[in-house]
Amino acid sequence: MNSSNLFPYNNQLISEIFGPLSIDKTRLPSSQLTNIGVPSFVAEWLLDKIIPGTGPITTEQQQKLDNFIKKAFPRKDDKEHIKFKLIQGETVKIIALMQVRINLKPGQEEIPEPTAQIPTLSFTDIRISTEIVQRHERLLRQGIWGKITLAMKPNGEIEIIDFDPFQSSNVNLQTYSQYRSQINTEKWRDLMFCSMGYNPENPTYSRQSKTWILARLLPIVEPNYHLWELAPKGTGKSFIFENLSSKVKLISGGKIGPAVLFFNGKTKEIGLLGSYDTVVLDEVQSLYFENPEEMIGPLKNYLANGRYNRSGYADVSSDCSLVMLANIELNEQQKPKNENNLLTGLPNYLKETAFLDRFAGILPGWEIPKFQQNMTANQTGLKTDYFAEALLTLRQDNRHLQYAKQYTKFDTKTITIRDEQAILKSASGFLKILYPHLNLTLQDYERDCLQPAIKMRQQIRNLLYHLDDEFKQYGPEIYADAK
Repeated sequence: MNSSNLFPYNNQLISEIFGPLSIDKTRLPSSQLTNIGVPSFVAEWLLDKIIPGTGPITTEQQQKLDNFIKKAFPRKDDKEHIKFKLIQGETVKIIALMQVRINLKPGQEEIPEPTAQIPTLSFTDIRISTEIVQRHERLLRQGIWGKITLAMKPNGEIEIIDFDPFQSSNVNLQTYSQYRSQINTEKWRDLMFCSMGYNPENPTYSRQSKTWILARLLPIVEPNYHLWELAPKGTGKSFIFENLSSKVKLISGGKIGPAVLFFNGKTKEIGLLGSYDTVVLDEVQSLYFENPEEMIGPLKNYLANGRYNRSGYADVSSDCSLVMLANIELNEQQKPKNENNLLTGLPNYLKETAFLDRFAGILPGWEIPKFQQNMTANQTGLKTDYFAEALLTLRQDNRHLQYAKQYTKFDTKTITIRDEQAILKSASGFLKILYPHLNLTLQDYERDCLQPAIKMRQQIRNLLYHLDDEFKQYGPEIYADAK
């Protein structure tokens, strides 16, 4: 049964508690913004600024929004047109992702100035004041979406003269916990679900399937949390990662090498694992690792301890989570065709047991219904930028892991140290998502946090048990209880 039948969604309550941090989620799908490549955390900001309100967007509002997009969102082929405006002495305002880099060169006599990059226009080496960078230091990492004001200096150099970011500033976890205290668990679960963009009142979603969709947030709230999701096509595996935050990087299929993932020896730039909070490798079945032997070794080391080394360069430390998404074939009962080897069809180097053992679990995406249009959220949820920042801020809160350690008892005969660490981290992540205020009963913890954590790790155990005789000494089942 859908829990929303017992606990109807209360839009007014969410609006009263969160105020301007909430938004009517019907606004986003009808705006068509995500269809032109605008991530949700930017799109909702725009909707609230340009055409605030509730309910589906009217024809007049859509026209106003369309006119704004034509003026403010540059396309790749607008590069020369923008440069022409700048040489005419105009200032140009655009909305885009901007990053800042410091170019250090050996023997350089002068201290280098920071320079900005706007990837969508292939603009590099744009002048930007240190004052702007100091106000928005995230520009030096993944970059920030915002309103960028460009001008041209007398010497012909393009410069950033103003920047207005779209993304939420730091979230106060104490205030966030107070918000949680005003809402019961089932309604909070549905709020999290709605804020992800899903309709919690759709009867297709069971309590179990909601749990697995919420589990997609675990790599966001937990540092160094590594997860597989195996699911048939059409379940929306990558949706949340594409739209949540610029601190999350999604790579879909294709070829990926050590320089991209770890460290680029030519440019001296740190790779994705050292630059983002979460890296997601989508369509793993069509992913090709250049030089797999150069990838798996450092990757195993990173998954184990959060550090990697490549080509003799200094160790890079990071708390980035890694997510692997892959399609899986199901039988007539909608179960995996090969339950004892879920990774059938993937390259052998991804099925190495020492590699798999370092993942916290496998999310059983075959238990998530295929996404249909009526499954889109149409209630009041948290604005995506605030929602994302709350989740990412929770990464630094260790109280939930301490709770999991205190209230979990393991059967030492059936469990390895990696099993224990994985289950505790998963349980900690579920606590952060559902009980950030840590006000819960032992029964709540067992049902909502520990049992899902065990089930995900059990999928890893199943693989290890059938692929490697070394793991048969622990038996096929993992046992743990709340104490």
